[in-house]
Amino acid sequence: MTDYQTPLLKTLRQPQVWLSMMLFFLYVGAETGLGVWTYTLLTESRGVDKTLAGFFAGSYWFTFTVGRILAGAVANRVGSNQLVLGGLVGALLGTGLLIWNPAELANVVAVTIIGLSIAPIFPALMSGTSARVGDLHAANTIGMQMAATGLGTAIIPSLMGVMAQRLSLEIIPVSLLAVYAGLLGFYLLAARSRL
Repeated sequence: MTDYQTPLLKTLRQPQVWLSMMLFFLYVGAETGLGVWTYTLLTESRGVDKTLAGFFAGSYWFTFTVGRILAGAVANRVGSNQLVLGGLVGALLGTGLLIWNPAELANVVAVTIIGLSIAPIFPALMSGTSARVGDLHAANTIGMQMAATGLGTAIIPSLMGVMAQRLSLEIIPVSLLAVYAGLLGFYLLAARSRL
C-alpha cells in the first residue's frame, strides 16, 4: 500500500470523473425534487385533499427507505449495474404514470414506484465509482461526487420551482422524466467509458 495521493487537477482532467459527478448531480437533484414538490403538485395542481397529499408525499420517503433496505439485501446477488439500470427504468415508468395521472390513486402508486425504484441508485453509484474512474482517481472522485450532490440538491428542485411558477406545476413530473432520462443516458455513457 502506498501513501501516494493523486493530484486533484489530474483527476479533474479525466472525462469519466465529470460523467460520474453528473450522475450524482442528476440523481440527487431528482430525488430531492420529487420530495420537495410532490405535496405542492398534488394539492395545488391536482386538487388532492391535503391530508391525502401528505400521505402520498410521505409514502415517497417511506418506500424510498424500504427500497434502500431491500436493495442492500440483494445487492451482492444482483450487482450494482443492474440495480442502477432497474432503478432508472422503474423511475421512468413511475414518472410516466405521474405525468399520465389517470386517477387520484395513480399518484400514490407512481410516487411509490419512483421511491422504491430510485432507492438503490445512490449506493450502487457510489460503490461503482472505482469501476467508472479507476482506482487511481476514486478517492478524489468520491469527494467531488458528494459536492455534486449538494449542487444537484440546490439547483434542480429550484429550477423545477422556477419552471412551475412560469408554466404550471405539471412541469414538475415532466422535468423529473427529463432528469431520469438524462441520468440513464449519462449512466450508459459512463458505463461505455469505463477504464
